[in-house]
Amino acid sequence: MVDLNKNVQYIKGVGPNRVTLLKKLEIETLGDLITFFPREYEDRSKPKLISDLVDGEEALISCYPVRKTK
Repeated sequence: MVDLNKNVQYIKGVGPNRVTLLKKLEIETLGDLITFFPREYEDRSKPKLISDLVDGEEALISCYPVRKTK
């Protein structure tokens, strides 16, 4: 049986730096970790063309780097 009250610092792969970050999110136990849901969700499934963007709108665009020719 898994102990949901187990401190995250004792979970394999979670080091001191990660524990510090998790505490900032008020995640201290395994139970806290598995029931944590982000407050916001970004839908990245529908990229837009730059020409279709509206000023102030947040959107995903797809682009490719090109090499500048002389």
